[in-house]
Amino acid sequence: MTSFSARLLRQGGIYALGNVALKASGLLLAVLYLNPAYLSVEAFGYFSILFVTAQLGIYLAGLGLGTGLMKFLADPAYARDHAALPFTTLAATVSAALGAGGLLAAAARPLAALMLDDAGQTGLVYLLAVYVAMKGIGAVPLMVLRVQERAGWYVAALLAEVGVLVGAAYALMVVLGWGLTGLMAAYALAAAVSAAVLTAVLLLRVPWRFEARLLGPLVRFGAPLVLASFAGWFLNAGDRYLLKWLADPATVGLYEWAARLAGVLNMLLVQSFNLAFTVIGLKVLGEHRGDVAIHRRTLRHFLALAGGAALALALLAHDLTRLLPAAAAYLRADGLVLLLALGFVCYGLYYVLINVAYAGARTGAVSLNVLAAAGLNAGLNVALIPVLGVYGAAAATLLAYLALAVGAAHVARREAAALRFPWLRVLGVLALVAGLFALGWPTRTWPAWARLPARLGLVAAYPVLVVAFGYYTWAEVRRAAAWLRERIRR
Repeated sequence: MTSFSARLLRQGGIYALGNVALKASGLLLAVLYLNPAYLSVEAFGYFSILFVTAQLGIYLAGLGLGTGLMKFLADPAYARDHAALPFTTLAATVSAALGAGGLLAAAARPLAALMLDDAGQTGLVYLLAVYVAMKGIGAVPLMVLRVQERAGWYVAALLAEVGVLVGAAYALMVVLGWGLTGLMAAYALAAAVSAAVLTAVLLLRVPWRFEARLLGPLVRFGAPLVLASFAGWFLNAGDRYLLKWLADPATVGLYEWAARLAGVLNMLLVQSFNLAFTVIGLKVLGEHRGDVAIHRRTLRHFLALAGGAALALALLAHDLTRLLPAAAAYLRADGLVLLLALGFVCYGLYYVLINVAYAGARTGAVSLNVLAAAGLNAGLNVALIPVLGVYGAAAATLLAYLALAVGAAHVARREAAALRFPWLRVLGVLALVAGLFALGWPTRTWPAWARLPARLGLVAAYPVLVVAFGYYTWAEVRRAAAWLRERIRR
């Protein structure tokens, strides 16, 4: 195994294990926000709107400076500026984040009327403003940990934040009975504690050198990514606004739960993989002068793994929901989970491809690609929601993510002609996952003792069929098994 693959597996594995713990902690939150005794389905829908608005604010507050920091810290050409980059980026980000939080607070009343159907709910918007500002500031020390490939400390920081979040949510929602206000206050408090600790640690470890001349390169690289982040945010979350407009808050609540289940794939595979691959991929491209062989191999392996994970999530979504004290409305999420999880599969492919564009500093093309995919998503949502309801929103998300990956392939090929997009393999895996899910669909009405074995059997059939259809050869399977045995012995 190459040193690149070993680094990617090691760091990606650490990120994935951390995200497993994060998702396990998230189940504790789910016990609260899915329980109608603490939060109604409609209130959870309003929380969804607030949360996706927070994501937008965080992207805008960061000005793309964090991504610029990653690019230049990983670039040997900027070696003489590596000492000054963290403090310079932090100072600029603090100013931008506090400014963004102030703007949200100033517009609290109209935003409350727009998002919450009640102009008097300004307190929720103030909490939103605090959360946005603190997350924007905390992103800089987290990015430094990523670039330094200190995956363990990165994960520990996230777990500490989630620990504060869960404890605060329990105290405010269960003990004090604050409902939605308690949930938002818990998020704001956890983000503030995390940002304060991370920033203090960073300031103790880096020189306090502010170089104004570095702001130009940082902004030129990162500013186009603000537009990409905005469009990416709409791909991830904008459909909640359209669902609220074309349907109702309860429908948004159902969709949000399906998105959170599908988000297990996004967190454990896509984001864990991206956290490791983006930095390592950029370093390898810099060290080997644009060799994209590792990107081709990564595309193939990620597609096979993520496809199986999407199938497992979709087939097990019904029974996972039944384990929680959830309202009956949430049990209808499994079909939505399939479409959204497959969208995240395409999102993972996008991250591999766009890494090549980042190496070539083609952030303008990246932004245009994401903007086009977001526009497609908006148009498809408006066209499909009135016809297919909540399934129209999920289908629009899948098609938009697929278009995003196709656009990224085009941008990457212009930078590195040797990087080919595996069209037939992508379509084949999507078709295989959809076919196996369709076989499991009639089991929804079966009793649990019969449904679970049947669905687990379909999940187990996936890797067998992947090999049977020639995606991997038996020789490759034997080599992988031999490598795994050797790792276990070590």
